[in-house]
Amino acid sequence: MRLTLGLCLLLAVSAARLPAASPVPTPIPVALPVNSGSVATLRTGDVFEMRLSGMPADFASDFNLQYTIGQEGTVNVPLIGEIKAVGLTASQLEHAVENKLVADKIFTRPTVLISIAQGNRYVSISGGVRSPQRLSWSSDLTLSSAIGNCGGLGDFGNGKGIRIIREGKVAGAFNLKDIQKDPSRDPKLLPGDQVVVRE
Repeated sequence: MRLTLGLCLLLAVSAARLPAASPVPTPIPVALPVNSGSVATLRTGDVFEMRLSGMPADFASDFNLQYTIGQEGTVNVPLIGEIKAVGLTASQLEHAVENKLVADKIFTRPTVLISIAQGNRYVSISGGVRSPQRLSWSSDLTLSSAIGNCGGLGDFGNGKGIRIIREGKVAGAFNLKDIQKDPSRDPKLLPGDQVVVRE
């Protein structure tokens, strides 16, 4: 009984000497950019150039062509035939072609590089900007740069609640002043996006 009582006292004294546990901080919700983790995917009508390496230049030159994605969503690649492209990123298509070349025992260690022609991809900017228009898309085009390319906000343009519409749905609403204070909150635009600035 004495042993048990002594043990209890020892535990109580030890607990009193321990620093008080600091409260677990409540996570602060962070608004992620509208395209967080997303990458533009290939679509019907897209044009891209393919370059191959990892084999003799004479063989690689047969593949170094400009390709257009047809209505079926595929492209016809020499020696391997039709391969699906629609819905894939450039990186995914690169891997798909590499894997097909290896699986068909055409090349052992091919490296495929695909460059998408950006001139035929657009975003639309409408509403309260000085020059509403359709802009050519590029991989570094952001919401604020797109508005800047349209001459900035018009006389009646509202920098609050600027909407990005993607695939028929509102993907996010943004405040231009917040973006100017913190450029990391400036979302990148994807092909086909519509930016609507309030008036």
